[in-house]
Amino acid sequence: MPVERIGGLDLYYELHGAGEPLVLVHGYTGDHTDWRYQVAEFSRTHRVLVFDHRGHGRSTAPVEHAAYTIEQMADDVEALTAHVGCERFHLVGHSMGGAVAQEVALRSPRRLLSLTLHDAGNRPAETAGTLAAVMASTHRIAIEQGMGAVAELYAMLPLGDMPQARRDEETRRLANMSVDAYIGAWGALEKWQGSVGRAGHIAVPTLVICGQNDTGFLVAAAHELAAEIPGAVLEMVPGAGHSPQIERPEVFNAALRRHLTGGGALQPA
Repeated sequence: MPVERIGGLDLYYELHGAGEPLVLVHGYTGDHTDWRYQVAEFSRTHRVLVFDHRGHGRSTAPVEHAAYTIEQMADDVEALTAHVGCERFHLVGHSMGGAVAQEVALRSPRRLLSLTLHDAGNRPAETAGTLAAVMASTHRIAIEQGMGAVAELYAMLPLGDMPQARRDEETRRLANMSVDAYIGAWGALEKWQGSVGRAGHIAVPTLVICGQNDTGFLVAAAHELAAEIPGAVLEMVPGAGHSPQIERPEVFNAALRRHLTGGGALQPA
């Protein structure tokens, strides 16, 4: 199992295929297996790097909540890609990984061949209101009862058209996640400065892709990112929620391949 020591932590990663490097960055509570359908498709033409963020999957989970920041995760991406010899690469970020990808694009545009922001936000996570209350509640449950109790609660939530297999997978991962990582990584999203007013400085070819049935603020963010990033292409995936790379992989992969080969959007957004 390839592991690299980055910033004092062991980060788990996998490399597949050969060709131009394609780096896939998963979201909050996810891991490298979120990209199974993309690894299978794009390793035919690209050198695909997938990995587990700090606190996720098989990577080390720091106990200090302050060790989880979007900027630090961007540092992890830059260090890991350098370690495996990816001088320039295509970068795809899902959800929290989209925030990480935006930071890499803003600080190191010369390293990127292209950027894809996938069901990603452009603002810090809500610190007041319904979402904040829900997350504060689950954090208390995690501290008092453990992540198994959080996973059981998640399994009972109404999640629309999410396939049952996907729900079961996420439930199992939550049960095995560190309490510190669960709280710390969410804190990273709350503390992130966002990219509103900064995304206009992203200077690489950019695809913004989002499930049509994703939560309202992320659908709005997709439109805002596409409008602010110069030349960005927006594609909405019908019949998909927050994870179209798994829910509608054939549509997602076709859009990503068009982007990687400079083919543009299938249709206007």
